[in-house]
Amino acid sequence: MYENKRLTYLADGARGIDGLLQTQIAAFLPAGRLGRVLDYGAGNSPYRQLLDCDRYVAADLSQNAAGSIDHLIEPGHRLPIEDGAFDVILLFDVLEHVPDPDFVLGEIRRLIAPGGRLLVSVPFLYREHETPHDIARYTAFGMRELLRRQNADVVRMAKVGNAYYTLLSLFLERGIVNGERSRLGLAGRALNCLLRALVPLLSPLLSKPPRDDDGVYHHLLLEAGFR
Repeated sequence: MYENKRLTYLADGARGIDGLLQTQIAAFLPAGRLGRVLDYGAGNSPYRQLLDCDRYVAADLSQNAAGSIDHLIEPGHRLPIEDGAFDVILLFDVLEHVPDPDFVLGEIRRLIAPGGRLLVSVPFLYREHETPHDIARYTAFGMRELLRRQNADVVRMAKVGNAYYTLLSLFLERGIVNGERSRLGLAGRALNCLLRALVPLLSPLLSKPPRDDDGVYHHLLLEAGFR
């Protein structure tokens, strides 16, 4: 079950390759006191503990192990929440699984208050995952176009996971097949263990952020405001 593999916050930071990426994503989160926050497609709400907010609401397609999902999303239907209810909406690693991104972003537009902010993360160079519900990959230009169609402007953007990080991440997950099972043999697993052990030593190289014009990166982060 994919629900059993949902992301949780990794406090090990530079000691693990997943932690390196999470540290960079966490750095993109807004600082200071926030108002009402909706985590749309929250999963295990891995960044919840890093947000200082008045109210936090989680929505997803299914309940998580902690039972902390407040609203279950029914694809193609609105959430039973009033318009303009949130000041900040998180949409982290969701759009690649969505057949109709315009509907989801339109729903976000409905739910966000005037002057509110949308924070988005999407993978760019990453293996197929949660198949068959892995639909798309978006470039920086594709995301700008999706947001433009909803009268939203990108006010901040960052690429995370440089070429070295991306290549190592893809190599370490080379044996993961549909169903999230690994087909690596003993030698492949041993090589992965060795490479993972080297991550703390390589972290200065792996953590270096991509340039804005780099075409090889792991994740794209955006902050947008609606007109």
